[in-house]
Amino acid sequence: MDENKKIFDIVKKHYKEYFIYAIKRKWLEIPDELPYKEIGFGYLKKVDNRNISFDSEKEYLRWVLENAPFHLYKSLSYMEYPEAVGGAHQKKILKREMAFDIDVHRVKKCTHKDDNWICKYCLEEAKHQAFILIDEFLIPDFGLSKNDLKIVFSGNRGYHIYIKPQDEDIKNIIEHWDRYQRRYFIEYIMGKNLNLNYVGSGWRRRILNNIKNKQIRNQLSKTRNWRQIIDKKNENDKNKILSAIENTKNRLELDEKVMEDDIRLLRVVGSLHGYTGFRVKEIKYNSLEYFNPLNHAVFSKFNKEYYSIKINQKIDSLRIDDKLYTSRSKEIPVSVLLFLFGHNVDFEILD
Repeated sequence: MDENKKIFDIVKKHYKEYFIYAIKRKWLEIPDELPYKEIGFGYLKKVDNRNISFDSEKEYLRWVLENAPFHLYKSLSYMEYPEAVGGAHQKKILKREMAFDIDVHRVKKCTHKDDNWICKYCLEEAKHQAFILIDEFLIPDFGLSKNDLKIVFSGNRGYHIYIKPQDEDIKNIIEHWDRYQRRYFIEYIMGKNLNLNYVGSGWRRRILNNIKNKQIRNQLSKTRNWRQIIDKKNENDKNKILSAIENTKNRLELDEKVMEDDIRLLRVVGSLHGYTGFRVKEIKYNSLEYFNPLNHAVFSKFNKEYYSIKINQKIDSLRIDDKLYTSRSKEIPVSVLLFLFGHNVDFEILD
């Protein structure tokens, strides 16, 4: 048998094993109002196919078990015709969930050369950004509580933060925002609407926290018109203020299309991420600080079965479940096998 086909079949077997377990324990998300949600999936690509819909939970779960997709998505929008091919006009959008996608790239502390690899440092940065979004924007600026938010580890280097207001009237209002209203919302959070002639209380609070010079901080705290003060400063002080503003604005790596695009898909909670094999897992706010994806997002059964392998290329080291794996590793658990496969590493499974 062709080695690639052999590995693919083994990987798919383990994905199916996971879904059997996840469905039995009700880990796998059943999207709300399922008949109005579009489903997409992929194996070697994120999305090989989409425009799929299911009339019942039973039909949906049976399909997942039969196909065992490596990537499983659902639409954020509720659609009158989710199976229609084409854009929002053909699908007829009824309403849409609100969600942010934090998607962190390699950070300075990362020792891996492969930008698509993963380590504790980029994962810590992703978590840090989740706290910034929640604690510095969504709760203080928009009056949301922790109970209005659904926090999901994406399965890779990010988090999905859903806005799920408990107040049904508020929920109904924001789910009927159009793409331009959603666009304005995310641009506010990214600081793209920041007007230095009139700095609002939220952005004023955030930026002042990043200005170390007490005299400058006191001056700016007394007015909303920062432009007037900045223009009178010497070049050194002016640069300090502008640098603090830019550093405050550029702390979040958000995929803007997830907020704006009417037919955007997002990973199904409880599925696996096809690049890492990690669980797309909901995390309670109070547990987020202690959440370690390299341990807590790995399906425990995937660490109990081992394969003898030969890795035919240099790879960055990988630590999963507190064990280190390198190019020289001869035996690896299923969790590492899925990660190597998802990252297109050249390896063989030895008989």
